[in-house]
Amino acid sequence: MVSVLRDKPRLWITGLLLLLVAGWVLVMPASEQADITPAPVPLLKVSSVLAEPGTVSQTLLVTGSLVARDEVSIGTALQDTRIARVLVEEGDTVVAGQLLAQLETDTLDAQVRQAEATLNRNAALIKQQQALDIEAQASLARINELGSIGAVSAQQLDQQRAQAHASAAALAAARAEHQQAIAQLTDARTRRDKAIILAPVNGIISERHARLGAMAGSEPLFKLIRDGQLELDGELAQSALQAIRVGTAVQVQVAGMDQSVAGTVRLLAPKVDAGTRLGRVRISLAATADARAGSFASSRIETGTTAAAVVIPLRAVTLAEDGGATVMVLDAHGQASVRSVVLGQRNSLRVQVSSGLGAGERVVASASAFVRNGDVVSLAQELEQ
Repeated sequence: MVSVLRDKPRLWITGLLLLLVAGWVLVMPASEQADITPAPVPLLKVSSVLAEPGTVSQTLLVTGSLVARDEVSIGTALQDTRIARVLVEEGDTVVAGQLLAQLETDTLDAQVRQAEATLNRNAALIKQQQALDIEAQASLARINELGSIGAVSAQQLDQQRAQAHASAAALAAARAEHQQAIAQLTDARTRRDKAIILAPVNGIISERHARLGAMAGSEPLFKLIRDGQLELDGELAQSALQAIRVGTAVQVQVAGMDQSVAGTVRLLAPKVDAGTRLGRVRISLAATADARAGSFASSRIETGTTAAAVVIPLRAVTLAEDGGATVMVLDAHGQASVRSVVLGQRNSLRVQVSSGLGAGERVVASASAFVRNGDVVSLAQELEQ
């Protein structure tokens, strides 16, 4: 009983404080009460685009590798001849007639000198036979005159005629040997000239197999990209080949290059692969120092343009495995709702909406945004299509 009486003043004080706090809350302004309420959860901010009339260009994607339009193999017919000099490296730009390499010519030079000596000897032999033939023909003429008056026997006349014929035959043989010696000298000089490896055309050295001191074989010593001209070698489905034409101007994107390269469709294969149903396409590139053979490259070829009442970015569409498509439509209050749509023509950036969406309606710009059906969102900056 004594302890209860002792604690009674404390109870009164506590009660009084509670009453004061309650009174202060009741008379506090409403604006200050709002300051202590929990802050609302911020709305998800998303980018959006308006569905509107537009055009959808039809494009074909061609991918492949850069190859030389004409790659020239440079070798030599001189087998098992040692390489004495190599004057170019891969990547060097050369002009027609430029010296690329040289083989050893000691043996070849000796063959040329021997052929020249044979030719000179045959030339001297011809002069000798010509002199003998002139003498034999003159003797025959004289003995014919004597024979006409009976001053010489028939036997002497026949011997002189045989001697004249033999002299003429010897002269003809000497002349034939002379022609053979000329041919042998020409062949020896040609073989020696083959030891000098020259660039047949202007271009860029793409491969160098010639090694100093190695023996020349049947393999090419060099490979040359004629005029440095490269092409995109790609493939297209047989149906797509009908949609493009030779001479069409395109832009080619080469891996590792910031800027695209101008190109022209040069060749459409006259046949398609029976297994894959793909046909080859060759696109010539404008001259550029940065493009290299073997690089990956691609090109988009426009084949036409379709006008549509409703066009949206392809990235705004969610494509289902069963072929269906949906978009996330935003109403005037920012509430999102999923809507099925039917798609028409498309390319890598834009798509035509045939039904399910009207011009002027707003959709979430990216189907990958974390927006669910029924969410209320705030709009970020509107994106252009």
